[in-house]
Amino acid sequence: MIAIHQNKVINAQSLFQPEIESQRKKALTKLKKINKNQFNTNEKDYLREVISLFEDNSSIKIIECNPSYLSSLVSSIGIIPPNSRFYKNGKTKKKLKQFILEALNYSYLRSSFYPKYFREIGVKSCVYCNSQLSITAVKSRDVYSAKFDVDHYYSKDEYPFLSISLFNLYPACSSCNRAKSNNKIEFELYTSNHKNTTKSNYNFKLSPYSKSKYLTTRDSMEIDFYFTEPIYLNPSTKKFNDVFHIESIYETQKDLIEELIIKSQIYNKSYLKALKYNFSKLSLHPELFKRTLVGNYTQDKDIHKRPMSKIVMDIAKDLDLI
Repeated sequence: MIAIHQNKVINAQSLFQPEIESQRKKALTKLKKINKNQFNTNEKDYLREVISLFEDNSSIKIIECNPSYLSSLVSSIGIIPPNSRFYKNGKTKKKLKQFILEALNYSYLRSSFYPKYFREIGVKSCVYCNSQLSITAVKSRDVYSAKFDVDHYYSKDEYPFLSISLFNLYPACSSCNRAKSNNKIEFELYTSNHKNTTKSNYNFKLSPYSKSKYLTTRDSMEIDFYFTEPIYLNPSTKKFNDVFHIESIYETQKDLIEELIIKSQIYNKSYLKALKYNFSKLSLHPELFKRTLVGNYTQDKDIHKRPMSKIVMDIAKDLDLI
């Protein structure tokens, strides 16, 4: 629900240079081993272009290239050609897309590399709904393992050569990843504009009289809120709420708002002043005091660090808790 500055991502990538370079070399080796003769002319040409992107003498670093360069590659190389491999009975053989995805080893990187890479950037929760961790438990040979779930800004079905390009990866929970599918949304996770990294354009707000209704009835079902989104430039863009069902998800979390309302009644201004004074004796950062008070992060720039942080900080501000 908020952008991350490209420089922060570049700094994180610099810490993993040996691993990223190893990914490139392994991908190149496997790509070169793909038997081109089993594909038609268009597919051969496409594969040749993909291999060139991973070559040692390539003018770009395909795994690290920034969003604007990704966009240029999408325009110049385009969508993978239609599959040409079929059995006589019409069944599809292994597609070129599958060969490329296997060569780039995207599935393996989900558990071996992406968790530590995104942890360094500070992303743990879904960048779309912020209600869940971007981790999925996957079963293989009767053993469950945690894998980082990412949505591809440029679909790996259409652009498999970008499946491990780091600026193409948007950490997402499995629900949002499925919901997103090929829907067009206007959300830029990585930006060079510092202003877009400090204030989110998405907000939760208590409905009028919602607090007073709850305090009168003590019924959490009386708590109403709404979710606001920015005005999108592209008329074909779908709203977050329509794609990811934001309000429906958070309707199940009214107990969080209930607790904040109760805290707003307990922690009056004089009590908060006393708490801040005592907290300062611990020589801890003032922001940690706010986080301890509401039970989550309280600045927009930290939204991605923990699930539910966005709704908690917005409602806490609405209630003048922070």
